[in-house]
Amino acid sequence: MNFKLLKHRGLVRFLPLFSLIFSLIGPVSGSPAAQTTEIIVEEPQLDPVYTTCPDTAWYRIMNDRGHYAYLTLNVINPSDSTNHGEWHPDIPQAGYYRVEAYIAAHDPIYWCTSGKLKEHDTSDAHYSIYHAFGVSTRSLSQYPLSNQWLELGEFYFNAGDAGYVSLTDLNGEAGFSTTVSFSAMRFTYTRPGSLIYFPLVSRANPSGRPPPDTGVIQAQGFDACHLPKVSEMQTWWYQSPYSFYALYIGGIQLYNGCVMADAAWVSAVHQQGWSFVPTWVGPQAPCTDYSHKMSTDPAISYQEGRWEAQAASAAAASLGLTNYSLGGTIIYYDLEAYGVSTPECRQPVAAFMNGWVERLHELGNLAGGYGTRNSYLTDWSTIPNVPDDVWPASWYTNTYDTGATVFGISWLEGLWTNHQRIRQYTEPHNERWGGIEFNIDSDVADGVVAMPPSGTLTIPVIASSRSIEDAGWLSAEQGWLVSGNRLYWTNDRGENWADISPAPVQLAYFLPTGQAWALFTQNQEQASLYHSSNWGATWENLDLTLPPDAWRPLQLQFTSPTTGWAVLQKETSQAFDIGILMKTSDGGLTWQSSDLPAADKIDFTSKAEGWLLNTNTDELYLTMDGGLTWQIAQREENLLTQPGVPEGTTLSGWQTDSLGWSVTSMGSCSGEKTSPSFSCQVNTALWQTQDGGETWEEVHLPNKVPIKQ
Repeated sequence: MNFKLLKHRGLVRFLPLFSLIFSLIGPVSGSPAAQTTEIIVEEPQLDPVYTTCPDTAWYRIMNDRGHYAYLTLNVINPSDSTNHGEWHPDIPQAGYYRVEAYIAAHDPIYWCTSGKLKEHDTSDAHYSIYHAFGVSTRSLSQYPLSNQWLELGEFYFNAGDAGYVSLTDLNGEAGFSTTVSFSAMRFTYTRPGSLIYFPLVSRANPSGRPPPDTGVIQAQGFDACHLPKVSEMQTWWYQSPYSFYALYIGGIQLYNGCVMADAAWVSAVHQQGWSFVPTWVGPQAPCTDYSHKMSTDPAISYQEGRWEAQAASAAAASLGLTNYSLGGTIIYYDLEAYGVSTPECRQPVAAFMNGWVERLHELGNLAGGYGTRNSYLTDWSTIPNVPDDVWPASWYTNTYDTGATVFGISWLEGLWTNHQRIRQYTEPHNERWGGIEFNIDSDVADGVVAMPPSGTLTIPVIASSRSIEDAGWLSAEQGWLVSGNRLYWTNDRGENWADISPAPVQLAYFLPTGQAWALFTQNQEQASLYHSSNWGATWENLDLTLPPDAWRPLQLQFTSPTTGWAVLQKETSQAFDIGILMKTSDGGLTWQSSDLPAADKIDFTSKAEGWLLNTNTDELYLTMDGGLTWQIAQREENLLTQPGVPEGTTLSGWQTDSLGWSVTSMGSCSGEKTSPSFSCQVNTALWQTQDGGETWEEVHLPNKVPIKQ
């Protein structure tokens, strides 16, 4: 059976038809495709073919599987790239397969061409997976895996040998600094391409009604609570890699700090080339603390969903997004996490979304929904009126990622896979393109947007220096930084950096005593917290249990070996701003949690007094009880004046009044977004001041000029 992908897709409206369809096809569980299948390609096809090192720059070892594994040195410049390998499986039946690369253990190697010691495999291996729907790229760490499988993701392969995986020696680390490992590749069958995930029934447009002004876009975009000026959007169209904008169009639960557009803004920005993700922020789940909630009665919440769809369609029409009365666009509903999995909460939400989708379709619109892991998007796949597209929030970084993909979300596997997803993959952060800085969430789309471009967009080639997630100094010479989830330490003001990572790290903090802490959370309620008493030479694990839902760390700081705190931000859309404060009085052994008025960093001037500036609303908050309660303070009460920082600063901090640091990031692009020559450059730098911000000097980074493409 062949399915034709249309620009204006229909909806699977009648799920009862599935039982009839499956009865004609036959039970899936009884078919050969339902049996577990595992294909292992033990050795890759190498180019050039292996002889010996240094003849072909391959180093061969025997892995513990009884086959050869091959190592080569990484390169940073495309002109130096010579080696790559491919794994070609013979897929027995079409379906989804989990793809894993085997990383063979080996001792540090004195490389044959230089005699220099290569201590471990790369932390930036660039895999390309060629599957039935195109090519997906993954940048993953092979270090510190040792005779272990590295999961690349889950992909749909047709039967036969057309699909394969490729790995190159080219990555973003300093040239010739690490080894890239090529060993076995495993393809494990997980499920068929179940028809329930694809639109089988096209929704016919009513007579005389034009098709919606929507279409699938494969590009990156951003969402922001503030409304950029038309001129700023023009600059970002030419000077950023983004092509669509998530547009808040209203709703009773929309954060009052978010500014909405008018029809003139939408028209002007669309003429520049931008597409939109219209977003409605209405009542939230009944089991939450939000001020506006849907009914606990599914019959009533269903009607509420229909009312919200009507109101959202009217708002979209007022902005010029529709093309026939209240119809002709797509609108996404922002449903935040509620984390209560009981039927008493999930059933009313599912009924609400059923009404939302049904009414939007009646008006001639497509329907979408935004949510996080604990918004239970999977429930929406079983309601009578299934959303056309979904917009899952699944954060894994705080900066633009040229390799971002809508897939690889474990809690959404197999659902909305037919060009039906937009993924929010970053937390709120500052990005500067063409001299204009916005606070944004970054999104990647392989799904439907409003007012799609007339031509095909080009994925830009990105040349980027190393990103920096955290940094700090104890003195002008001693400091640390976190980059690429690795923790580095310097004793000579950046001339040399040592990797002292206990594991993947997002934030770190050091005291002059040599005490150090490092934190990592990756969409898990249990964070990974590490403590060191010897400047990071050795680490121990500490427990830090987070409240339910997904959290990203914003701040980690200690004022003594016993007293410290962490600020974490809840994974939400830009329409919400939820943070918590975790405090410890015993060096991180135990923690207490309290709510914050906004998700921003805190400056504690004493054990009890702390200041928090909401960067979205410019409101200043004061606590006098260690963060348990907060009150709005007058701006003139703010004693935390900050000296000037360099242009393009995204992170900054101060060790003393005179000693401070700043991380700057500035990007620009050239060429047309519809041209293969479209490319962007990002320059990230670390700066230090020793005179209170009067002058700044750039500090060398680990791997000074890595380029990632």
